[in-house]
Formats: sequence, structure tokens, C-alpha cells
Amino acid sequence: VKSRGFFVWVVCMMGTVAAELAPGQWVDLTLSNVVGMPGIWVLIYVSALMFVMRHFAGPIVERISTVGLLIFSVVSAAVGLYGLSLANSPILAFLAATIWGVGVCYLYPTMLGSVADRYPSGGAFFLGIMGFAGGMATQFLLPIMGQVFDEAKLDAAGGVEAFKNLSGPELAEVIRAASVESFQFVAFIPVLLVPIFILIWLFERRQAH
Repeated sequence: VKSRGFFVWVVCMMGTVAAELAPGQWVDLTLSNVVGMPGIWVLIYVSALMFVMRHFAGPIVERISTVGLLIFSVVSAAVGLYGLSLANSPILAFLAATIWGVGVCYLYPTMLGSVADRYPSGGAFFLGIMGFAGGMATQFLLPIMGQVFDEAKLDAAGGVEAFKNLSGPELAEVIRAASVESFQFVAFIPVLLVPIFILIWLFERRQAH
């Protein structure tokens, strides 16, 4: 019976993967056109930040628990993504990317650790399902988000033919408009996860007492 709650974690896994991977597909293109800087530098910076921050996951979990860390992570990811949608300078882009990176850096390993701790009898099988859920998010959710970006570009341009004829500042403006809509759309995903993780935290807190 206890294992039924595992499927909640599977669904959440898809959401956390989407919040981490989808923006990474857009950051380079978006910041290159909107902020006027190579977006790849932001991706390199975020990757280095994630590498460093993951070394501090242990002490953080000891203080606020795995679910507490997940709540912090999805809130930070949502705030960072929304910030990326509004960034119009390199400084603001790096600030928003930092908040997003700090959030998503803990999601994947903490999700796996949470399942391993709560469902030890599931062993490698449950962890494999979690990995599979992440793969399914990549397979199905990311194309949907890409479609949102593409449709936003065409809407901002005024149609397919109009978009094909764009160049220079006009193209950059269309990309900016599409990026704002796309990042805000993806930011909604971690927002949806916040009440789920809070309910898990409250339930486990009640069970502990």
C-alpha cells in the first residue's frame, strides 16, 4: 500500500526534468538574440555552478530534509525561469540563470535519493522507473515546449511567411517575445510542483508525530 505513493514521485520526476532540460535548449538562442551575449557562456556558468553546489547537498538535506530541499529547488527554478524571461542585460541574465541553476542542480539527484529512502524495497527497479520517467519527459514534454516556442515566434512575427522574411533587429525582437512567453510557460511547471511537495512534507511530518 505504501508503494502507491511512488507514482506521485514518478509524475513529479517528469516535471523536474522538464524544468531543468527545456530551458537549456533555449538559453543559448535566447540570450544571444535578446541580451546580445553568447548564451553558451551562461550554460557553461550554470553547469559549473551546479557542479559546485551539488557538493553542499548533504549538509542542506540534514537541515531541511530532502522534501524541504525539493520545495526550495522548484521555487528557485520557477523564479529563475521567470527572471530569464525578463532579462534584458547580461547582468540580469546571469542573475536569473544563477537562481535557476541553484534550483535545478539539486532536483535530479534529490528525487532519486528521496525515492531510494522512502521505498527501499523497490531498489534498482524503482530507480529505473524514475530514470524512465525522466526519459519520457524528454521524449514527450520537451517537444511540446519546443512547439510553444515555435508558435510564439510565428505569432510575434505575424505568420510563417513574415517570419521567413525577418532579419536583424526585427528577428531579435520576435525571438525576445517568443522567449518571454516560453520561459514563463516552463516556469509554470515547477510552480505546479510546489503544492505537491508541500503536501508530501506535511503528510510525512504528520506521520512522524
